[in-house]
Amino acid sequence: MRTDIFEILDSLSSSPHKNVLATIVDVNGSAYRKEGAMMLFQENDTQVGLLSGGCLEVDLKARISEGNYQPHSQFVTYDLSGEDDLSWGQGTGCNGVVKVLIESLSPKLINDLVKVRDYVNDGLDVKYVRSISKAGKVLNYIFSVEKKQKFFGDWKGSIPDFDSLKEDKLVENDISESFLYFKTIRARSRIIIYGAGPDAVPLVILAKQLGYQTIVVDWRPEYCSEEYFPDADDRIIAFPQEVEKKLCLRETDSFVLMTHSYEKDKELINQLLLKQINYVGLLGSRTRAERLLTGMEIPPSFHYPIGLPIGAEGPNEIAISIIAEIISLRKVSVKAHC
Repeated sequence: MRTDIFEILDSLSSSPHKNVLATIVDVNGSAYRKEGAMMLFQENDTQVGLLSGGCLEVDLKARISEGNYQPHSQFVTYDLSGEDDLSWGQGTGCNGVVKVLIESLSPKLINDLVKVRDYVNDGLDVKYVRSISKAGKVLNYIFSVEKKQKFFGDWKGSIPDFDSLKEDKLVENDISESFLYFKTIRARSRIIIYGAGPDAVPLVILAKQLGYQTIVVDWRPEYCSEEYFPDADDRIIAFPQEVEKKLCLRETDSFVLMTHSYEKDKELINQLLLKQINYVGLLGSRTRAERLLTGMEIPPSFHYPIGLPIGAEGPNEIAISIIAEIISLRKVSVKAHC
């Protein structure tokens, strides 16, 4: 999951400033980031995302500032193959040629990207095609929400065949002597944490920082509150038997059981065994987990003891081990089970 895009979409949804988007559209050789990496430059000097180890961003900002944050869309090519300190590479090990598309975002495109944010937060992939002239001018664009058979954007002519395009690659369009650039903005993965204890706080903070949609669930309203979990995207009051009604579980979800209650864990496990979910993590010892799972056929998505075995101690390190395990198992397809 590329987290930069979610941070960019979140920033666009609340920013009154001029915005310029920079996208790596071609890499020849090695580079810090690959095709598809995106970065947002805002008029108030806010920058979201990263395209390199810092060597490209200064030049891009200077170009964008000169255009008063409304530059003509264009390609900018950087040769990072030099090894001396006066060259772009600065001996950092980036030895490729990187082509970056910079484009100022119109109010309509920003509104469309805010729609994209709503769709990916609801668990839907969105496909995005731009038609770009050989000089780097964005001619038109279109978004497709395949599961809803919905198209929106600013596109002239027949709708492109999305399935024929290679993702994150410039493809020549012989008909109009231009390029087509196709990208899929994947549904935002969720981490659902059942149990609003103090040990869940660092997990919520870390998950949010990494771009996951974070949901805290608990049966106690005095704990499952904004006061204790201000970083959570949602806080849901529900007993275990109510979880299925209040959450539409998706195949890419990660569900973390942190109730510290044997009976509530048992109820939740009985429900989760019937679902196809990317990850189910059980907090506690292996002995406790094996007691909870006695007599059950355990799917490979269940993990116990929770987290990668890095010798974690305390809530902060355990949160890191859990997130690391989730990252290692993440999937790209989305399927709702409600």
